[in-house]
Amino acid sequence: MWYDEDSDEQENTGPKNGQITEKNPNDEKKEKCKCKKGCSKRSCCCFKFGSGCNSSCGCGSSCRNMFNHLEYFFGDDNNKCAANPCFARWLVEHAKNTDGFKLIDRDELRQLIMKCPSFPDMSYDEDLEAWTKKWQTISENEKLAHTQKLFRMLLSDDTTMHYYSFCHNDLFQEDCYWHCIVCQECLKWREWHCGVCNKCMYFSFFFFNKKKLMIFDRIYQLCGFLLGTYGVSLPCEGCGGRSQMSGSF
Repeated sequence: MWYDEDSDEQENTGPKNGQITEKNPNDEKKEKCKCKKGCSKRSCCCFKFGSGCNSSCGCGSSCRNMFNHLEYFFGDDNNKCAANPCFARWLVEHAKNTDGFKLIDRDELRQLIMKCPSFPDMSYDEDLEAWTKKWQTISENEKLAHTQKLFRMLLSDDTTMHYYSFCHNDLFQEDCYWHCIVCQECLKWREWHCGVCNKCMYFSFFFFNKKKLMIFDRIYQLCGFLLGTYGVSLPCEGCGGRSQMSGSF
């Protein structure tokens, strides 16, 4: 049920009913960690966000954060990249440490990206289009560096217009999807994270599950714009809290 400020009766009578409880965990990234045991645990705030530690962190020379050594994927660039949240989750699942990175076949990873459904339709993304055209003409000796450039474009925290989602095996626009580091899932921009219940809620005009909503998303957008409800969200099922973009009928 939609929250209605003018209604005397509310179906959701949770303790936070009507209050803004949205809290994006991805915004909590810190500049340094305070670890004192070398960041061997995945509770390290740098590790949590797919970032390497730096000289201002508390871990010092004993640091064992595997994200310190992402040059295997991103190249030896002076500007060190962090893994974007979705790639970071995938790396944690496929590698236990830095040595585990080298067991990942970079060419297979590139092929996985290039074979995803949306890759052939990226002509409107100038960076990806330029990368693809160059890929078709370069020599074998140049392919590794060019592959690492693709990874920087789609897998780092400094992505271009799109990023590659391992959750959905496809390319998504940065401003249309995001990967929640708590729920560990790529979500549409209409989904929001409730800080009280610590889970994501879905923006929806239709009461469909996610699979059906993907089919009807275009219809939803059109109806939403016509009715003025596009981007309006459901309250949290757990506590009744609302997002910044919640609205009412």
